[in-house]
Amino acid sequence: MSRNPRTAETDYAPGKMNYRQAKEKAAAKGRKIKAIILAVVLFVAAGLCIFSAFYPASTWKYYVGLPDVPKRKEGELRIHFLDVGQGDCTLVEFPDGRTMMIDGGDGKAEHTKTILRYMNALKIDALDFLLLTHSDSDHCGGLSEIMEIKEVKTVYLPEIKDININREYAEFYASVAESDARIIYSERYLGIFSEGEYPYSLVFLSPYRAGNPGGSPYDKVNGGDYTENDLNDTSAVVWLDYFGTSALFCGDATSRIEETLIRDAELNFFEDYGVTLDSTEILKVSHHGSATGTGEEFVRYLGLETAVISCGENNSYGHPDAGVCERLSEAGAEIYRTDLSGTIMISVFPDGTYSATI
Repeated sequence: MSRNPRTAETDYAPGKMNYRQAKEKAAAKGRKIKAIILAVVLFVAAGLCIFSAFYPASTWKYYVGLPDVPKRKEGELRIHFLDVGQGDCTLVEFPDGRTMMIDGGDGKAEHTKTILRYMNALKIDALDFLLLTHSDSDHCGGLSEIMEIKEVKTVYLPEIKDININREYAEFYASVAESDARIIYSERYLGIFSEGEYPYSLVFLSPYRAGNPGGSPYDKVNGGDYTENDLNDTSAVVWLDYFGTSALFCGDATSRIEETLIRDAELNFFEDYGVTLDSTEILKVSHHGSATGTGEEFVRYLGLETAVISCGENNSYGHPDAGVCERLSEAGAEIYRTDLSGTIMISVFPDGTYSATI
């Protein structure tokens, strides 16, 4: 068979590449694509190595699916009531950039993930203050894991002797003891104050310290003979004020503590600390809206406009109590519930106004 000397490899036409040139160009293009892919792979791998150096693989789940939280405005103080089911967790962003967590949920994985993702959305790598109101597991359950992942500078603890009062509290206490955090036991008249352009104050109104001559909720618990309500009454109750807008956080305190607060406010016990209890606009309702607290006299005494209840959807405790909700509504308070609205954010501004976002 005769062979045509002008094969595909040698055919040439003006303005066109021959087969060999086209093949070499395709090979060069392929090498370039492979080099780009390799560079991208190496870049991603290097990024993962750097990320892993700061954030262990076990924590990556807390950096995906972050909630969309708007950036805090200049001079804005924000309170975030997180939806952690039948538990409690509140994050406070102060206008000077300091942060505070009040309680840390019940420790269920989904709820601790909610807390840590929310903290990451707010870019909170370290907490200036962590306040555990009392030792119940639905308030401290997630705190040991949170302390393993986030730096905590100051921890406020209940002054109870039995650190093994429940497993969750024992684990949290061990985490605190192993950390570099400063430990302060909650008691009346402690405070966090800031002056300057955006002054605010947070004052502890309860409990009295252990051994107080007039008695303290701690005494009965530390004596070993106590009820659930006695333990709830060791809750730290704190009052926060920012440019005349004030909020009261009650932990699980019962009506006994509420009656004491009213009595002492009438006796001007809080006057030196700037606390005006009867002008409290925002109430973090006690004990998930349980009937053990938020009594009629207390609700009438406060100048309530807004009430926030943290409770789980269709919870087995029947929280919030219908009577509590009725009292709050009759007092003119707008009620927000995490079981109905999810996480609730209240923004307080330097002009004395505030707004709620759900």
